[in-house]
Amino acid sequence: EGINLVEATHHNQCVLFAGKGSREQSVGQRCAVNYLSLYDNKILRKFRGHNDEITSISMNPADDTFLTASADRTIRLWDLQKAGCVAQLDLPSSTEGKPLAVLDSTGLVFGVSARKRAGQGQYIHLYDARNYSGGAFAEMIVSNSSIEKILPRDQSMLSQSEWTSLSFNAAGNQMLATGKNGLALILDGFDGTVQRNLSATGTTCACFTPDDKTVLAGNVDGTIGCWNVATGALLKKLEGHPSRINCVVANPKYAMFASCCTNTALWIW
Repeated sequence: EGINLVEATHHNQCVLFAGKGSREQSVGQRCAVNYLSLYDNKILRKFRGHNDEITSISMNPADDTFLTASADRTIRLWDLQKAGCVAQLDLPSSTEGKPLAVLDSTGLVFGVSARKRAGQGQYIHLYDARNYSGGAFAEMIVSNSSIEKILPRDQSMLSQSEWTSLSFNAAGNQMLATGKNGLALILDGFDGTVQRNLSATGTTCACFTPDDKTVLAGNVDGTIGCWNVATGALLKKLEGHPSRINCVVANPKYAMFASCCTNTALWIW
C-alpha cells in the first residue's frame, strides 16, 4: 500500500519496493523493503530494520547488495541473499529531513546526503563501499548561498528546497541533485561545487545519459528537457506526455530511455 520507491535488481523479473504501508501493520512491516518476484507476484523476502519511512533505495551495479536511507536517520546496507542488515550508518545529529543514499556506477563508492539544520544547506559524505567502517573519505557542504549564486533572482527560494534525489554520472566526477519545487543542479563530484542550474523548466526528476554529456529532466508540464552538461544549455524539449513526469531513466548500454507520468503512461524513447 502506498508504494513510492521501486528499484530494479540484477534479476530481470525481480524488484525491490517500499511504501508507506497500512496503519494496521506494525512499524517493522510498514518500513520494510520488499523483494518481489514479478513472475509469480510473490514477495521473496522482507528486509526489516528501519522504523520510519524509507526515502531511497540504491542497488549495487556490481553485486547483490543495496543501500537504503530512511527518515529514522539511518543508512543501511543489505544483501539480497540475507534477511538481516549487513551494516548500519547513523546520520549526524546536525542533519534533518529525509536523507538519501546512492551508489556510483562502479559500486565502489556511495554517497550519503541530508539537509543541515538551521538552513545551512546540504551535506554530502562519500564512502568507500569496501571500507565504509573507516568513515567518509570526502565530506562536502553545499550551502544555500552557493546554490543561490547560480540561480536566477526569481528562483532564489529554490536554494532552500529539500533534495529528493542524488545520482552520480558514469565517470563519477559529477553528481545530479533534484529537489522539491523544481530544483535541479549539477555538482562537482569531488568537492560539491555547484556547476549548473537546470531548474528553469520545473524539473521533477532527472538522470544523466550514459555518455555523461546530457541530462534528461522530466518536468511538471509533461515535457522532457535535454540539457547539455558542459554548457548548461537546454538543447531541446521532448513532448508527448499529457501530465507531470514522475520518472525518467536512461538505458546504461543503448541510446534509449524510459519515462512515465501521472497519467500512468510509460514511454520508451
